[in-house]
Amino acid sequence: MESVDMTPSSSTHIQQPLALSDSFTLRRLQTWDRMAVEALCNESFPIQYPDCWYDEVVSGGLLSTGLFDGEQLAAMVVSETKFLYDCNLEDQGILPSSNAHVAYILSIAVDKKFRRLGLATRLLNNLMSSLSDHPPYPRAVFLHVLSTNSAALSFYKMHGFEFHASLPYFREYYRIGEQLADGCTYVKYINGTYTNVTFTDVCRTFGNTICMPLKAICKMLSF
Repeated sequence: MESVDMTPSSSTHIQQPLALSDSFTLRRLQTWDRMAVEALCNESFPIQYPDCWYDEVVSGGLLSTGLFDGEQLAAMVVSETKFLYDCNLEDQGILPSSNAHVAYILSIAVDKKFRRLGLATRLLNNLMSSLSDHPPYPRAVFLHVLSTNSAALSFYKMHGFEFHASLPYFREYYRIGEQLADGCTYVKYINGTYTNVTFTDVCRTFGNTICMPLKAICKMLSF
């Protein structure tokens, strides 16, 4: 699922919007919010969600939270917590144990009129606090995002998410109209968990450690 937000360009722009975001009401999405949720997603994302997805968002099947300006839905975040073994195969390398709980962010959307106010940051911070304070205490939070969505990529990197894997277009994660698009997976490790270092990562690091000094010596001897 795609995640979108407009990211402030510097720290001087972060402080004031965060204060503004506090004036919005935070609450769980309810069945009567369905039309507003669908309108916000259609405005925010280039992909189309099925009707059953919207039903699940507002019926409690997913953890769905919105920020409201009065009665108007200004922003929302949708996530779910599950065992790693219930995730797609390409995501199961996030952690070494498939019995661990992970949280998956399906969507973050902000109404165009309310962007650059820190709403996505407030929603994400609220979600992360909830995941850290309540069982089952997932060990990682991950999401999928279009590779071309530079605003979302900058936003998640700013909030500590790390690139995990590419999702080539032929896996059909994203279909925009009749075209397939590339995506990627980003992860943030929480609750005392750290980056999952694979054997390949160790070999790559070891190789770089050995090769770099040798390259420098060969370069000196070539003069």
